[in-house]
Amino acid sequence: MRAAPARLRVVNRFLLLLIVALVACDCSGGEPSSDDELPIQDLGVVLGPDGAAGVCCRPDPPSCSCTATGGWAPSRASCDTFGTCDEANWSYGTDEWGCPILIGSGSWEGCFPEPDGGAPLISPGEACTPERGCRSAASACLVDEPGEGDLGGPDDPILNHPDGEETVVERTLFPDGWCNDSYPGETDATCDPEDPHPLCSIRGVCAELSIGPVCAEECDPTAAANDICRDGYRCDPEHAGCLPGCQSDDQCRIAREETNGVDGLQTPEDCAAMPIACTPTDCATEPADPEACADPASNFDHLVYDTESTATCDPESYRCVE
Repeated sequence: MRAAPARLRVVNRFLLLLIVALVACDCSGGEPSSDDELPIQDLGVVLGPDGAAGVCCRPDPPSCSCTATGGWAPSRASCDTFGTCDEANWSYGTDEWGCPILIGSGSWEGCFPEPDGGAPLISPGEACTPERGCRSAASACLVDEPGEGDLGGPDDPILNHPDGEETVVERTLFPDGWCNDSYPGETDATCDPEDPHPLCSIRGVCAELSIGPVCAEECDPTAAANDICRDGYRCDPEHAGCLPGCQSDDQCRIAREETNGVDGLQTPEDCAAMPIACTPTDCATEPADPEACADPASNFDHLVYDTESTATCDPESYRCVE
């Protein structure tokens, strides 16, 4: 048999190298291989929180949408179902082709790796339940008592509400629970807005709210919808952090206003706990409101419905928009 011409041998050799290179570079198996969609290494059985055999789920929603950091589920099919997974740990690695992959820790428990400086990688504001709690021992799992977040009712009427002053506007303070390392009255420490990372992690900001400083997951207010925030939470433009959002149009049109003649805003709880703080300053002379002087415990600032407002709650961003 005659040997192939030299030029043909060179071409064949080039094509072979090209094919090998293309195969070696095919890291994604036809799918994107960005940081957001890294393939998962098949590690086989991973024991769950109760010792049951299961699998690791992808760390990006919606495949394990109860946590943005991945999780454990009893089967691969259940990875796509909300609420079926428990937290897992992940680290970056490469497969045999040098392609980036995420590697499960082999157990759903444990601490996340810490970067230089010791700030935890756990994002503030994760979902929680009283039974499961939070991954950080320093976090408080903030959940609503029944009716705790509601607005209105006979004990705190809403002035000018179209359906009557005793209307109850249902509201959840912490949708699906809210893990927080800084919440006055609930945690041992509070964060510093000027230096949030030691307490709020490198993924958090310290937002100064009316209740005090709280940790929130950092987000981009200019992004579409509510950016990386969980459902029910808005990317707050002032703090660039994920905070509980609106849930109804009524909520966007109701605010507590100065109505009792005392500096600051006082709620029914404030006045019941400290009546003197709700006592008008003119009670010792000629009071403008004798009833408020006679019963300062009931002299709270009222909720007021703005009848001229056209604000609505955007279901995508959970912000009130005009």
